[in-house]
Amino acid sequence: MSDGTVPMIARALPGLPSRLRGRLAMTFAAVILITCAVAAALLLSKAWRERELIRERTLGTAMALSFGFDQEVAAGNALLKGLSSSPALKAGDARGFYDQLKATPIPDGSWLILQDLDGQVANTLRPYGAPLPRHRDFPTYPEALNRVRERGWTVSGRMASLVKPGSTIIALSLRIDHDDGTMKGFITTILAQDRLGTILRGQDVPEAWTLGLYDRKLQPIVTARGAETSSRLPMPEALATRLGAVTRSENVGGLIEAVDEQKTPVLVAYRSSGATNWTTVVTVPLSLVDAPVAGALRQMAGMAGILLAASGIAALFTARQVERPLRALADQITGAEKQVSELSSQLLALQEDERQRIARELHDSTAQHLVAANLGLAGLEAEVRHSATGRKILAEIENLQAEALRELRIFTYLLHPPNLANDGLQTTLRDFAEGFAGRTGLLARIRVPEEVDDLPSELQRTILRVVQEALTNVHRHAGASRVSVDARIRSGRLVVRIRDNGHGMANSNRPDGPIRLGVGIAGMRARLEQFGGDLRIKTGPGGTSVVAIVPISLTGRALTQARRMLDPWLPVPERTDGETLH
Repeated sequence: MSDGTVPMIARALPGLPSRLRGRLAMTFAAVILITCAVAAALLLSKAWRERELIRERTLGTAMALSFGFDQEVAAGNALLKGLSSSPALKAGDARGFYDQLKATPIPDGSWLILQDLDGQVANTLRPYGAPLPRHRDFPTYPEALNRVRERGWTVSGRMASLVKPGSTIIALSLRIDHDDGTMKGFITTILAQDRLGTILRGQDVPEAWTLGLYDRKLQPIVTARGAETSSRLPMPEALATRLGAVTRSENVGGLIEAVDEQKTPVLVAYRSSGATNWTTVVTVPLSLVDAPVAGALRQMAGMAGILLAASGIAALFTARQVERPLRALADQITGAEKQVSELSSQLLALQEDERQRIARELHDSTAQHLVAANLGLAGLEAEVRHSATGRKILAEIENLQAEALRELRIFTYLLHPPNLANDGLQTTLRDFAEGFAGRTGLLARIRVPEEVDDLPSELQRTILRVVQEALTNVHRHAGASRVSVDARIRSGRLVVRIRDNGHGMANSNRPDGPIRLGVGIAGMRARLEQFGGDLRIKTGPGGTSVVAIVPISLTGRALTQARRMLDPWLPVPERTDGETLH
């Protein structure tokens, strides 16, 4: 029991339940966090896929709308090409061609126009021969006329109708030539806003999405948001800037993030058609695009909160179930520690008595026998003075007797306890160390503060025994020439250091192996552990250092110092026979 294992365990167990709760809570929390991390990875992966599907659907809708408008223009162009081969048109029969235009099936909201280089010749919205607009009535007619002349056909931008006031229209025109190849005029089919709006609303998208068709100048032709169709919603500025920096003779498309006219962050999908120079745009609020990820994060936060709360409750319940047997075990070990402490005290007391008895026996009996034997040898000196061999043997015996008597006196001094009660620990340690040095031939240095005399008497006795045992080991095993004893009190601890300059505590069988400590070291450690202290040993080729560390009570020291200050003023009780009690 002297190795201190039981006391260390017993001191550790009282705080175990609280640490157990923390560790169980940490374990449950770690399991929950790992579970949450796995679940979060799965939820985020699913949410990210949903987000990417929304982005793909947005771009796909913009592409589908662009293809739809391209097909609408292609159908109108095919219609105009068919009409351009009409015999009535080639013969210059404007009335006959007007009748043919009127009979031509066209989408609702559309109409047909025959124009020469000065203006409209026939318009299916007006009776034949009615007054019709001239090209000079349209501010952009030179640009439109040149486009038809150069390309052979053209699609206009957004413009207002003079024949049908209040209508926003798109004109699709095809060039008509004379037999010699010079331009004669052109045929135009009008695509009304309502028709284009029907194509936009043909896409099945959420109400929060905005669909738009924009002309070559990036002006809105028709837009749809929810149930509202108009031509007032502008193109997002970031997209307009991007398209304004590229040549749109080819198809261009993609996705960007921008803000709409209401400064709402949006995802913008677009496709600019190289055939019509129209741009279809689909905008979706980023809040809707990121909704799956945001929803997953909210689910994870809620789930993590619930699971962490559940783990805390489970950890508390489990800890309470485990605490009961641990507390019972702690009580048993505490009782065992008490019994061991009592047994250690008894053993140390018995050891103290035995040391005193042995010291007395060695001093009073064995030492006297050696002295008597030495006197007897002195009487034989006259008998052997004529024999050189005899004188030599007698001298050797006398030397052995003297060495034995010296060793006996050293061990008797080490075993015999000085008068600690009368002199105090400081003086006792100093006298003991000086006497030890005088008997062993070692050079001893001792530094002990006066405050050690204020320590409890039992602790002073323990420190004295630790120093005695350490010095005994130095004499027996260290092979040292110098030894020092230093004590100090700092930060509520007494630290006593015994240091020598010997060869260290190497293993005699294996110099590089572990050091085997004797019974004396275990006894020193057991004494210190009675006061909650510890023993530390540091050894090497340059010597060994033994350090005893004991916590001390500042309150106890203050009371002891107060009693010492009051001692001169207190009456001294006397024995009945007149002797003073000390």
